Amino acid sequence: MASETTSKHPELILTGQKSTPLRADGEILPFVVARVDREGTILQVGEGAEKLTGYRHDELLQPHFGLQLVHPNDFRVVERAIRQIGIDNHAAAHVQILTKDGRARNVEFRATANGDDFDVVVADVASGGSLFSELPLRSRYDDAEPILRNIALASPDRLSFLESSLSVIAGVARADGAHVLMLDDDDLLVSIAFWLGDDAGTIEPVVLDPNNWPEILAGRVAVITQEDSQTALNVLKRLGSAHAVLVPFRDEGDRDGAFLLEWRKAPPAWSSHDSRSIARLARLFETLWAWMESEARQRLTLSDLEDGLFNFVFDDDGNRRYALMTPQCETITGVEAGALITNRGDTPSVEWKSLVYDHDLEAFEAHEDQLRRGERSQLEYRMVRPDTSELLWIRESATPSRGLTGHPLIGGLISDITERKRAEATLLQAKHAAEQASKAKTAFMATMSHEIRSPLGAIRGFTELLAEEVRDAELNGVKIPEQIEEFAQIISENTLRVLHLVHNLFDLSRLETGALELQQIPVELHPVIERVLLRYMPTVEEKGLSVVFEQANEEPTLLGDPERIEQIVEHLISNAVKFTETGEIAVSTRQIDGKVEFEVRDTGIGIAPEYLEELFEPFSQEDYRLNRAYEGSGLGLAITKKLLDGMNGSIEAESTKGEGSRFTVTFHQNDQD
Repeated sequence: MASETTSKHPELILTGQKSTPLRADGEILPFVVARVDREGTILQVGEGAEKLTGYRHDELLQPHFGLQLVHPNDFRVVERAIRQIGIDNHAAAHVQILTKDGRARNVEFRATANGDDFDVVVADVASGGSLFSELPLRSRYDDAEPILRNIALASPDRLSFLESSLSVIAGVARADGAHVLMLDDDDLLVSIAFWLGDDAGTIEPVVLDPNNWPEILAGRVAVITQEDSQTALNVLKRLGSAHAVLVPFRDEGDRDGAFLLEWRKAPPAWSSHDSRSIARLARLFETLWAWMESEARQRLTLSDLEDGLFNFVFDDDGNRRYALMTPQCETITGVEAGALITNRGDTPSVEWKSLVYDHDLEAFEAHEDQLRRGERSQLEYRMVRPDTSELLWIRESATPSRGLTGHPLIGGLISDITERKRAEATLLQAKHAAEQASKAKTAFMATMSHEIRSPLGAIRGFTELLAEEVRDAELNGVKIPEQIEEFAQIISENTLRVLHLVHNLFDLSRLETGALELQQIPVELHPVIERVLLRYMPTVEEKGLSVVFEQANEEPTLLGDPERIEQIVEHLISNAVKFTETGEIAVSTRQIDGKVEFEVRDTGIGIAPEYLEELFEPFSQEDYRLNRAYEGSGLGLAITKKLLDGMNGSIEAESTKGEGSRFTVTFHQNDQD
């Protein structure tokens, strides 16, 4: 026998319209292929399972769901079948399954051991009968079914499965030659592989228009004889055959396909019995073909992973004995898989524990103990590559499951996180450097504020003395140039401004280092607010603003530092006065559930929403030009926030650009709140 893979044959293309699906949407595929582990979890499942059970594909793959499908009355039947597989490596049984809508459906399954898992073919049983025994027991068609399944399990790739399946189906039908046809982009069935019997002469690729055979489009076997249309005669003549049969199927992409079987001599006696049986083989092929695609996708997915997958058990000495390691494990660790997997020839064995870095052994032992108890565990640890002596960081995630022996089987993955750990170390060093720089900056600010305050105090003092001398001279009739008094006033105002900035810097540095001690004594809030408002009344009147003070019904008393509370009040009121050119400034107090709220509202320039998050950060300004227009340093609200944090208080801000702002401060009246 021989098989080949070929392309479209140009001489036999017959144009036609787009074909229709081979199988109706509601029809249940008679065979479903699945792989199930010993705990009843469905690992893979082929086409038809959703229609057979009513459950979605992802629902079927839930842990232990395979056993949940079995009717409770048939649990013992399944248990006996599992024991039988342990003895003979295969078993068959007739059971009932429960569909999603609660109905019981009769099925028959055949299971074969595949390592620690089972390969299972499930057949829907119609009217209490069995599709497995629909034909006589020793029928060649029945014998072909397990052969097809075994071919699917043994084939290294889909092409090998396709060619082997074609030879089996052709042999069962006792055909002289056969083709596998697949629908191409032009909606024509094109040979992609063909098979040749021992006694056949030659066989050529073929292209067919499926519209010429309505049976194909309806999903039924089509017999081609010399009594058919001229199209059929042309096909038989081209094939050099006396008789042919088209057996339709659908591939995993929902495209039409068919087996074309041909006889070169006198055609066999072809019956409806043959048609039904070979159609059933085509349905099984269809399911296995889809399963092979799923297997190929899984292998491709595994090859694309950067992480390594593994399975292992603990031996009597407590050491790991690996049963599976993907190639990525060797890439990561530098250890050949055969050195870690039991019974792998002459490869020297390696204990995984011997690779673990000494300083991480204690954590690794705790990780292993957790796995032995059947608990999921994840650990990041270091290991030494034996080929390069390089120190690597590994993240291992492992999940145990219990086999029939009761011993845990651990599966999981390992990842190389060396680069991530190096990046984290770099970030940690940068963070430490930033913290040191911040401390140096704070210390510098504290030192400089102290050093600057002394000369500024002297400048201010002598400026006031100069102004007093000018006034005395004028009283004594001495004419002093007007610029002298003006200059003295400018020096005094700017000195006061710089002193205010230095005080703020000094306060901020002490707050950041925790050097500022805050008192916790009762403070009456209204007198504090009134003092501050009184200080700013000249500016308010100069701008023509109105000021409203809405007081709480009772005099609020709160716990805090009197000087710092007044500083908070002044920061908020001074900002309102500074940034409001027209309209109103409203100050109010409220007592709510043991708390005192102090609120300042204005109709000033407002703040953009995206800037509100940065409002309480040091040196922050929505626009640097505001520093010039309003003579602000961006420290007042940052100091206010830190002072409130130190007194167990809080502050919130609301604002609309161009309409004004609202600042709400919450104080506690006692230290229990």
